[in-house]
Amino acid sequence: MEILKNVLTLIVLVSGFGIWYFIKKSPNKKYRNISIAVLIGSSLIIGTLFKEDTTKIENTQPITTQIATTTSSESTKNTKEEKTSETKSETSTTQEIKNDGPEYTETSNTEFATHLTTEINNQLANTGYQVVAKPVGKNVLYLYLPQEAKYYSKVEIQQIADKIYQIKESTFKTWAIENGYDLGSTYSPKLYVKVEDDTTIAKESGALKKSMKVVVNN
Repeated sequence: MEILKNVLTLIVLVSGFGIWYFIKKSPNKKYRNISIAVLIGSSLIIGTLFKEDTTKIENTQPITTQIATTTSSESTKNTKEEKTSETKSETSTTQEIKNDGPEYTETSNTEFATHLTTEINNQLANTGYQVVAKPVGKNVLYLYLPQEAKYYSKVEIQQIADKIYQIKESTFKTWAIENGYDLGSTYSPKLYVKVEDDTTIAKESGALKKSMKVVVNN
């Protein structure tokens, strides 16, 4: 029984971290809700097991000992009930998080593409290179590099793609906040890195842990 409690306690800690991670670090409404459900379920099971163990111990104690500890037990019980109530209240508040910002549309994607083009070109000002970000619908972004990038080595393309991805992610978060979008339900568009003849040389991949994948064999 003690091992089970330890396992459940670990699950509670992990799910609590998951709630924080999928709200702050990698916003994902689905996984956030799953973490909340796991946290509540594990907490309830731990509470039930603890109550059963306490009842068994009390039943085996002498009557005089039970009388002496009644006041202390009642105080402890009240404190735990208050903490449980606070936890449920916080969980309820988390579940009630809603998207109060505007919807991210094709127009939004177009505006962000223009902003990203300016941001990257400002950072490349001293290199002489220029890029162009073009929106595709509301969930995809093509970023065009000079044609010569098509013939770079795979390692060089990976380095460029990783840097562009980092700029895209950080720029999107800042831009989205400034424009009132809710990062809990609004995600940056998927990135494809292309060259002038429309060849894709790298693309964003992955579900939870996203990264850039080179798709040419140079």
